Amino acid sequence: MPGMRSLPLAEVVRLLSKLPGKYAAVAAIGVTTGCRITEILSLRRFDLLTPDGRLKERIAFLKLKAAKKTKKVTHRKLAIPEAYRPYILRHLVAEEKRGYDRPDDLVFRGQLGKALSRRTAYRIFRDYLGEGYGTHWMRKTFAQELFRYFINQNMSDPMRALELTRQALGHARIDTTVKYLGITETAIDDAQKAIFNKEA
Repeated sequence: MPGMRSLPLAEVVRLLSKLPGKYAAVAAIGVTTGCRITEILSLRRFDLLTPDGRLKERIAFLKLKAAKKTKKVTHRKLAIPEAYRPYILRHLVAEEKRGYDRPDDLVFRGQLGKALSRRTAYRIFRDYLGEGYGTHWMRKTFAQELFRYFINQNMSDPMRALELTRQALGHARIDTTVKYLGITETAIDDAQKAIFNKEA
């Protein structure tokens, strides 16, 4: 989403401690997997929990955007890092105490037990984070952090870092990933000036 901002990881951790439990769980999933908000809000308890009630090691996320285009149901399996799992578990336990403990119950409910809407999630994150943030900040943060990691691992091959980030986001084209990361013509111009004006 153009203009949507990411959040530094230190700020993400602070935010998770301030958010209501439901939204902390949404953010914990979104920041660590890069899934779209629609993919997160469509999760059901059986997607996250084993039959004996433990959080699954890898979670199968339904790729809704791809399914719309291809008319095929596809999933991508992603792990939730250990440090972020407690936010999700706390929310699942709270829901269980409210009587939402069936395997096919939605993980994220709005009023009257219906699915939490994108608009509501957008409004909550905007209220906590301010202008420039909605729900896409989580996917944007994931992209920025992964790219930073991959570029450090592949200093001599930045295209490899871009390709790995593209794959993680599920983008069809690398130019979409470049735009997503905010690598614009203006950013390139600024970098050129900063680098080459010193040597002239």
